[in-house]
Amino acid sequence: MSGIKTSASQRWITLAILLASLALLVAAQPYAAGYGAFRLTLLEELLIRWKDPTWQHGFLAPFIAGWLVWKRKEELAALPVKGSVLGLAAVVLAMLAYFGGYKANNYYLGAFGVQLYLAGVVLACFGWAYAKRLCFAWLMLGFMWPMVFLEDSVSFRLRVLMVETTSFVLNMIGLETIREGTALISAADATHAAGQLFSLKVDGPCSGMRSLFALLMVSALFGYFRQKTLLRRLFLFLCGFPLAVVANMARLLILIAGTMAFGQEFAVGDQEREVSTFHFVSGIVVYLVALAGLEAVERVFRKRGDKETQRGGEPDSQCVHVSASPRLLPATLCVLLVVSALISCRLSPEVRAGDASGVVMELPTAVGRFLGQPLERDAAEKELLPADTQMLKMQYRSPGLPADRDVMQVSLVLAGAERRSIHRPEVCLDGQGWTLLDSRIMPVEISPGRTLHVKDLLVERELRRSGGKPKMLRAHYVYWFIGEDVTTPSNAMRVWLTTWDNIARNVNHRWAYASVTAWVTDNLETRESGQRPRDSETTTKLVSELIRELAPRFQKSLSVESGGL
Repeated sequence: MSGIKTSASQRWITLAILLASLALLVAAQPYAAGYGAFRLTLLEELLIRWKDPTWQHGFLAPFIAGWLVWKRKEELAALPVKGSVLGLAAVVLAMLAYFGGYKANNYYLGAFGVQLYLAGVVLACFGWAYAKRLCFAWLMLGFMWPMVFLEDSVSFRLRVLMVETTSFVLNMIGLETIREGTALISAADATHAAGQLFSLKVDGPCSGMRSLFALLMVSALFGYFRQKTLLRRLFLFLCGFPLAVVANMARLLILIAGTMAFGQEFAVGDQEREVSTFHFVSGIVVYLVALAGLEAVERVFRKRGDKETQRGGEPDSQCVHVSASPRLLPATLCVLLVVSALISCRLSPEVRAGDASGVVMELPTAVGRFLGQPLERDAAEKELLPADTQMLKMQYRSPGLPADRDVMQVSLVLAGAERRSIHRPEVCLDGQGWTLLDSRIMPVEISPGRTLHVKDLLVERELRRSGGKPKMLRAHYVYWFIGEDVTTPSNAMRVWLTTWDNIARNVNHRWAYASVTAWVTDNLETRESGQRPRDSETTTKLVSELIRELAPRFQKSLSVESGGL
């Protein structure tokens, strides 16, 4: 009996030590930096992110994971304890990632470090048998980390997919529908003008982005408790992706039906200010349809021969012995590694700002056939950008009458000491009301043998006119990042290069980014746009022409003296 008490007490001591070390990593160490000279702990960062409806489900993940562990406590207590040295290796890697994330102010590296640390300590202190049975709880815990970087790449693709599939279904059932970007508009017929029956713009909430990750968590739990085999569980989890699309399409169809039956204001409300109660309640349909889909798939599995009652997890262990107590040495080593990482964070000097840049902060007033006029920064840019951020804005236009004129806007931003002076332009575009339709890397030949790769974003927003019907305004927003000795159109590459400089050189790379904005004017009158009508392809050629003439004037690596990229 005393041996049993000793074993239980050592287990609790080990768990208490490991939980305390986890609390230090997540809640005590200032970690991720925001604007200004301050840092937030990972817990503070999570509490902020969880307020976003897209990531609210993350708040439940720790409680679900804890419940899954508690549910198997008797089975775990009967398992033999046999720690693995591979667990200590995982802890070392986790602490290196944690420290690297601290140096680079990279929240995702910190999240990876904490998640890997949990797997490492289980393996080091308890062994593979424990790791196997706690694997699903560990995976569920991973849902608590908001993967915000996925929003740019996933959200707009989901939005376009939702519009295309919904438009296809409406036309198949005989309700003629016009797709304009991410808007669905009823086609004109003998009794109704275009858009009179319904006009619905599909924004982020209706794209499925807010429900996708929550549905993936639900489908993972559903498969775990309703199926026994790994392949079937994995299949049910993957069903979360198509079911999110189908469920959100069902919501769009309900909103369109409500608009046709009761009017736009009742069914949708003012999409720019406040949605209607009908619009809000229709969100429940997403989860009802998805759950019904999961239930249907699960029933198909049962009809194929799996008649017995499904239970999640491996069969309960039939062992009646009490396992050996965990050794305190691996737990002590894990804690020492955590303390070493925290001390390294505290003693490590702050990353210094680099002085050299890859640009000359000058925009010419004349370049090629274009004449430039300086523009002032708007109020939002002055408020959001740190004071030491340098920014130039110029409007370039070709000579001639408005019916023959081309107009583009160029911005050149150079970061100061603040790490986040430069960020993803998609963030600002979303805040300005633009909807992302497409994204691609576009090569621009500066001269024979020298090509500059830029990112071309096709965006749209509603153009409101006094006394007239709103139109959809499309534009090409083209940008690229410029470092001291590197140029890239990829924000992910910029972040990686910055992270490497922060860790290896203790210096914050002084990035700049250049952007060119040009409207697509083929659906606008000259008096509305102040320039000639241009389709999307002609607009991209125009942007390439301006970049070819302008970029060598401010980008050092493209200047004649430099001789190349």
